[in-house]
This record gives sequence, C-alpha cells and structure tokens, in this order.
Amino acid sequence: MMRGNGGDAANTAYKVRITKGFVDASFGEGFLVEVWDFRVQRLVYGERYKELEQARRRQKEIKNDLESMSLDRFRQAYLSRHPRS
Repeated sequence: MMRGNGGDAANTAYKVRITKGFVDASFGEGFLVEVWDFRVQRLVYGERYKELEQARRRQKEIKNDLESMSLDRFRQAYLSRHPRS
C-alpha cells in the first residue's frame, strides 16, 4: 500500500465526491459522500445521506479538512473510526 509522507497535505492523496444511487436494502436510494485514495483508486471512507443538500454540506466540510489537514491528521480524524450513517 502506498503511504505518503504524514506531514503532506491530505489533498495530495485523497479526493471527496458524491455519488447517487441504491445504497443498500435497509437504506434504499440516497447519496454517498466518498473519500477516495486516488493514488491506489480505493474507497477509504464513506457516509450515507438521504438529502442532496446534506451530502453537499458534508462534502464541503470534508474538502475543507482535506485542504487544511496533514495526511496523518486526516487519517486520524476520518480513517480510524467507523463511518457515520
């Protein structure tokens, strides 16, 4: 697995996006806010939302964190916990 320098900005490794579609049988249709490690093309974090506006707000929050946090701090904040539902 590729690992960047922990002091690098998180946006050097990760991107955030919204996808729409069928999430699962219990949730149904919705929006996923996904964080991708674009170096290895792998989903590393995701949250589910029913409403597009909520998903857009969360995407913006995560994007701001990607721009302001180091790789180590972002991994600690997002990748060391279970996804929110």
